[in-house]
Amino acid sequence: MTSQPEHIVTAYHLERPSIARLILDARWAHFQLMFAFEHHTDEETLQALRRQKTLRLGALTDILALRTQDPVLHESARDHGEFLRELDGLARDDHPLSGHDHLRTQYGLLHGHTRGADYTTQQPASDGPDRILPIYPDGARLLHQMCDTYAWATMGRCLNFPPVNVKDETRRHLITRGLVLDWAAVTADKAAAAAAATAGHALRSLDGRPALNDGLARAYLLDSFRDLYGQDEEEDLPPHPADCAGGCGGTGEILAVLIWESHGDGIYVSVHQEPVDCFGTSSVGHTSDCAACDGHGYTYPSGYRELCLAGRVPDDS
Repeated sequence: MTSQPEHIVTAYHLERPSIARLILDARWAHFQLMFAFEHHTDEETLQALRRQKTLRLGALTDILALRTQDPVLHESARDHGEFLRELDGLARDDHPLSGHDHLRTQYGLLHGHTRGADYTTQQPASDGPDRILPIYPDGARLLHQMCDTYAWATMGRCLNFPPVNVKDETRRHLITRGLVLDWAAVTADKAAAAAAATAGHALRSLDGRPALNDGLARAYLLDSFRDLYGQDEEEDLPPHPADCAGGCGGTGEILAVLIWESHGDGIYVSVHQEPVDCFGTSSVGHTSDCAACDGHGYTYPSGYRELCLAGRVPDDS
């Protein structure tokens, strides 16, 4: 298994949980707690479920913070650790471990590993590579939405539960879960990238859209997120002018051909188009080290040519 940034922490180095597994643990713990609330469970059971949710979701948040160096996730992981310490009956001033250390120690003990908060190697520099989540200012909030939508979609299938639009909640969960996986794949995590693509394919199928390649399926997650949550979630993005050189007319998107059908002798006929991000320039290039297409800008599944969105960049960048 490829080494990841979180493996500098002993608990994560020894256990080596995948992002998909962490998501499964966190969303199930969140569902159990919500289900208990709905059924007026006794306080002792609620405390135990609250602790499990805090530990599981905290570990996912902490690992994402270590991968992305995102300050919001870093603070959220610390807060989970502080709350976990309170749930364990420890006051802020009577315990030597920080919130992060307590979270990592308890995650290690959960899986039979002692001294889980220790570092296996020298800590990475604080100015390491990061990846700000596109169009969404708060990754911790995205994680909460991912867990919440799973819980509502699951409880909505119960006959004795108040009516819930299960299809809408399932769609929201596919989008948020897929974006978390896509974000986690920034460290060349092939398993997370594949899982994100699977979520994108499932979302397109749910929406009745034709199948595309993995890169386009992952891009569809972000486009769907934009459509779902609207412009109010994009306040941090500079607007495109009405006379944008990219031709978007100020919307930030242009209509582009994504799939061409091969007719032999190098002749390709366009068969499918969708909106894609506008870079604000009339000339768009492609990175030469793109892992999806090796810099060609296109992929060639049998009988077709597909536009690669993974490495698109403005030519003047």
